[in-house]
Amino acid sequence: MRKILVSLMVLSSGYAVASDRAGFQQFDNQYNIGYGYNQVTVQNGSTNQAQVDSQALSLEVERLFDVGVWMDVVANMNIQSSTNQAVGLGGKGASGGQPALTQNPNFVSGNAKVGYSFEVACNYLQIIPYLTIGRNSNLMQSTVSNNGGANQAQDYFIAAGVGGRLEYRINRAIDIYVDQLMSYNWDQSNPTAGGVQPQNFIFWTSTVGAKFNIVKNLQLGINGFYTNYQLQSNSPVDTLASGGATIYQPSYALGGMIDVGLTY
Repeated sequence: MRKILVSLMVLSSGYAVASDRAGFQQFDNQYNIGYGYNQVTVQNGSTNQAQVDSQALSLEVERLFDVGVWMDVVANMNIQSSTNQAVGLGGKGASGGQPALTQNPNFVSGNAKVGYSFEVACNYLQIIPYLTIGRNSNLMQSTVSNNGGANQAQDYFIAAGVGGRLEYRINRAIDIYVDQLMSYNWDQSNPTAGGVQPQNFIFWTSTVGAKFNIVKNLQLGINGFYTNYQLQSNSPVDTLASGGATIYQPSYALGGMIDVGLTY
């Protein structure tokens, strides 16, 4: 009899855990395809600024397991990139000319997050601390200006970091979240010109998003983000050794994404 009671308690406990997360699983167990746009502001010291505009397609798979483990895997393919004319911070024309900063077409970035869900309010509020690892395109001028296409296979960052997500389920149709990520990025460009070293960065990315389950198994999503770039390597000289081109480095980025997908 005691064994039967213990078994029933274990089963009911497992059912309760699954039931508690069922509301969030309606939103977090999903896969989608999306379109994103972002604008990176690059700066030459304190003199000139320019903007790099990029568009990308994405594929995402997200899963919240009954035991509380949460996973999110995203792949992005760059489909378009262009650089606006550099201008002086005081409104005058840039003395350094057009920065040679564009992302490689068809470059595929990939990032994975793994965390654990802690429910603050059953079925309404959860906190997910997580770890992340990824491979992302490189916007360092040390790469673009010095490699000249010869080392494009190495024009990327290896990224690793930590983050947290706060998610609020308003009702069965609407879910909103905020996400804060800190990632260290190792420059893999191996620039060929003398006097220029790989540029490692810390990225701080803040994201606000929402998911809408408009009909059964169909989900629409939207998010916006802000990224701050903090250079960790020694700053390069004002001009490159090869040709004296002006160096621009990322300062901050703004962007967003819309997606459509299926829940499961």
